[in-house]
Amino acid sequence: MKKIGRSDIIGQRGMSLIEGVVLSMGFMFYPTGGVEAGIDGFIELRDSETGEVGNLLLQVQGKATERQRLQGDTGDTFEFPCSDADIAYWTQGTAPVLLIVVALNESKAYWKSLKEWVADPERLKSRKVVFDKAKDEFTRASKAALFSVATAVKPGASGPSVRKREQLLANLLEVNFASRLFWAPTREANDKAFGTALRELDKNAGGEWIVRSKSVLSFHPLDEWPWKKLCEWEAMEEFDVKEWSESDNEDRQRDFVALLNRAIGEFVRPQLYHDRDSGVFYFRKPRDRDNLNFAYRSLQNTTTRRVVGRYGKKKKDPTQAAYWRHSGFMHRFIRLGGKWFAELTPTYHFTYNGQDADAFAGERLKKIKEIENNAAVMGQFVMWRDFLATHRTGDLLTQRYPFLSFGAAAPLELDIGVPDELWKSQESDPSSPLFEYALAGETVEDVS
Repeated sequence: MKKIGRSDIIGQRGMSLIEGVVLSMGFMFYPTGGVEAGIDGFIELRDSETGEVGNLLLQVQGKATERQRLQGDTGDTFEFPCSDADIAYWTQGTAPVLLIVVALNESKAYWKSLKEWVADPERLKSRKVVFDKAKDEFTRASKAALFSVATAVKPGASGPSVRKREQLLANLLEVNFASRLFWAPTREANDKAFGTALRELDKNAGGEWIVRSKSVLSFHPLDEWPWKKLCEWEAMEEFDVKEWSESDNEDRQRDFVALLNRAIGEFVRPQLYHDRDSGVFYFRKPRDRDNLNFAYRSLQNTTTRRVVGRYGKKKKDPTQAAYWRHSGFMHRFIRLGGKWFAELTPTYHFTYNGQDADAFAGERLKKIKEIENNAAVMGQFVMWRDFLATHRTGDLLTQRYPFLSFGAAAPLELDIGVPDELWKSQESDPSSPLFEYALAGETVEDVS
């Protein structure tokens, strides 16, 4: 009598599970059937809103098992060995091939895009596909990632909609400033000369001023001490700030930006230092400890971030830190739609003793930027937004800073958005902690 073997039943159970997941995404699944050399079916992407299909296909190689323990199972990962013939067949075709392993005892499936996996020479050499059980599980949530794989095949490829209404978080802060500016002639020729003379009179005098063509423009009234000693205060003129902030004259715009840059330097003191070479404002190391945490309001709740940290050990003296890392930001002031904004770029500053610049800062920054993901940058921006929006706003102990303040920019509403899963599929490690991810696998070597 004719027989259907146990392996046939196992294989069919695996394909049924795969088909169920694909259909739950709103995509179509077509089993190959008949004679085939290593492709068990095709996934065709479909727009679940309109029902439209566009011949955008993914090939599927399914493998099912009833084993209680997958090969090379560590609890978090497992392996699937491949032959040279398998790899050649899967990677030489025109459509991407998904290897989907079904663990029938768990009723779970795991997937990898093979062309992307074997693009790494070390992986190709090992002839093994390593699955991460958490990140590679094949579920309805894999829809956006499948779309990303399919549309990467050729420029201009289009697939079914994964759109959604979305709010954009722009790295902008709204800027508010004092309503009046003061101008007066001075005998000092430039900023340097004026600053030197000012510090001789009052070392704590504010820096919210600029000197242009032997004239001072300032947020401070120039007929008061100590400014009046350096200006012809009797000739002082008072202006509405709009004459500079709303001017289309390029010279006045440049002067106003220069004045805002001087003001932000005063605004962030004493919590932040300013590195003149890079333009970075960064948290300074406390005198009495090696690390500093900053509590702030994130997108969802109050959290804490380490903003100054001591890392590594020197080879020559293991009791000494290799370097300190400081959270920082770069900025520029821009005018958009008649309003002024501060555009922030989160970054890091490195010192070798908590104060002086580290000679290898460029290498350390390059390394952390290579592995930092989108969520990490967003988390840092949210922290800096909270810092600037709440800093020196005035309370029982401190006075409100009078010349400059910051507020969150209005969110940008879009009718078209991209699911987070699609962005995350391009990240080096979407599940990484926002700030400390950079330390994962970080090795510190004293090259001094």
